[in-house]
Amino acid sequence: MDNKEENILNKICQLTESDAGLVFKSEGSEKIILFSLGGLIRENKNLQAVIAKIAAKKEPTLTEIKQSSAYKAYVKEYGYKTFYKELFLKEEKSKYYLLLFSKDKMQDAKTVHSNIVSQLDKLKNEILKPQTLKPEENPQHLLTEAEIQQTIKETINSINTVLFSTSPDGTEFNFITEAVRTLFGYSPEEIYQNKYRVLKSIHESDFALFKEFINKLRNKEDAIVEYRMKDRFGKEHWVRHSANPIIKNDEVVRVVGVIQEITEEKKVQLRLENSEERFRLLIDTADDLIFILDGFGYFSMVNKNGAAALGFTSEEMLGKHFLEFIDKEDEAKIAEAFNKILNSNGITTFETVFLDRFDKGITFEISAKPMMNNGEVTGMLSFGRNITKRKLDEQKIKDLNSKLIEANRIILIERERARNKITVLEEVNKLKNEFISNVSHELRTPLASIVGFAETILSDTDLPRETVHEFSNIILMEGKRLAKLINDILDFSQLESGEEELQKTSIDVADVIDEVVKNLDDSITEKKLVLSKEYPKERIIINADKERISKVLWNLISNAIKYTNSGGRISVIIHDYGKEIEIAVSDTGVGIPEKDLPNLFQKFNKVQKPGMQISGTGFGLVTAKQIIDLHKGFIKARSQVNKGTTFIIRLPK
Repeated sequence: MDNKEENILNKICQLTESDAGLVFKSEGSEKIILFSLGGLIRENKNLQAVIAKIAAKKEPTLTEIKQSSAYKAYVKEYGYKTFYKELFLKEEKSKYYLLLFSKDKMQDAKTVHSNIVSQLDKLKNEILKPQTLKPEENPQHLLTEAEIQQTIKETINSINTVLFSTSPDGTEFNFITEAVRTLFGYSPEEIYQNKYRVLKSIHESDFALFKEFINKLRNKEDAIVEYRMKDRFGKEHWVRHSANPIIKNDEVVRVVGVIQEITEEKKVQLRLENSEERFRLLIDTADDLIFILDGFGYFSMVNKNGAAALGFTSEEMLGKHFLEFIDKEDEAKIAEAFNKILNSNGITTFETVFLDRFDKGITFEISAKPMMNNGEVTGMLSFGRNITKRKLDEQKIKDLNSKLIEANRIILIERERARNKITVLEEVNKLKNEFISNVSHELRTPLASIVGFAETILSDTDLPRETVHEFSNIILMEGKRLAKLINDILDFSQLESGEEELQKTSIDVADVIDEVVKNLDDSITEKKLVLSKEYPKERIIINADKERISKVLWNLISNAIKYTNSGGRISVIIHDYGKEIEIAVSDTGVGIPEKDLPNLFQKFNKVQKPGMQISGTGFGLVTAKQIIDLHKGFIKARSQVNKGTTFIIRLPK
């Protein structure tokens, strides 16, 4: 390759603002770098690996190339950020590739191709230009010079593109190929005889472009022009006219070049331009945000109304990265959405918050689809609908629904409360009747014993002294029982009315428990029960009413004795939790049915023990709870039938 090809490559690098470039040929397994610029080292192993990857039998996508270890190592070594590749010439056995590298962001592939298409045509012409071999370069002398000339002529005439050579001003043709018959409808001889045939065929509206083309050639510049022309039969064609001045002694001696028919290409281009114009009209009249991102996430197109919705113009948004307009909190969600888009051919929908010119959040629902070119993702087409108002309305509806649910819940509660009031009143009335009946029974039983034994003593003066003494003890015990019952009723009444005040002092909880257990020792021994106590090593001192706390513990431990069968176990455990203490009284007795546990501390309630007839008024536990509540503590119970019961008390120190 001579300097002309390198000059073309240099021009391509200038047009694309690339830092380095090369052209290589792939023929079978052989990959040859024909020429390069920008200090590229042809022997670089990573560069060779990248070239081999690009020219593989199964052509890789742009993404696959960028993800290869060789590419990553090469661009890191030389500080390149982007690159461009194009297969610009394909022959029967050979392929020619252009590679460009840049240390800055490069334009999108479509724009780059548009900028360099004329230079690529020149490069093709140079590569396809017949090479005349000197005799010493063809030692086998397979063909005579005449045969070579004939072969060249046949080759040239078989090419559909018109090859020509003209005078410096382009008015006289020195040489033109047979392809001119197909394009212009004239034979080469007719063109030689009438030098104005080609000029007259040019559309008058495009003649000014052709004059600029000729002036460039006169100024010793390569030139290219596209124009309309009519063949000898009046049919209109589009052609691309490329030419290079041949310079000797700093003078243009002739011009050589090619004329290609591009009618079909122009039709496609026109359809594309019309389609783009309709698309532009559509998006500019749409109220939605419509935009295109390039392969690196930068805006390459934004519609006017969409940009205006964010307080910007389209021009202000072009070239800026998508994330520059997104709320920072949404960046992770955007990364996930983009990854999904890159791995899908369908439409991906997601929501994100854009920040307008004044950093006000606007919520958009984005529908995005990747733009593909030869299996590579080159960008993303997206439609965004402003759903801020919808989101606010949804939140209002959600709030109203919450309020409606709450209102319905309150109505149901009030209805239930009204029903419960009736039920409670009925239940209280029933419990009061039962309570009165129980109290009456508890009062009547000791009174009957007292009256009966007293009448016996009075009516029978001959009773032995021992019998009189026994009856007197019974009268005394029943009297004490009656007195305790009356005291309990009075105590309950005082606590219920709130008239009773606690007489708090510093007390040792363990001493109080020991005292209660000592008073109940006979009952424990009588039933052959085992009672264990577990206290912390340190003394547990609390500020409480000793008499009231003793009453609570007496109620719990006496109940444990009462409802635990002979030979059972009772345990009393104290835990110190710093600012409060916990007392647990457990037994292995008959237990309490689960359905009765919620009503255990209700007034006038008396739990029926399975298979047992137990006397009592049923307000012992209620009194215990009242006392604990006055101490700002709490009491609860856990129980299983036939396994036992545990009462837990917590009191502040």
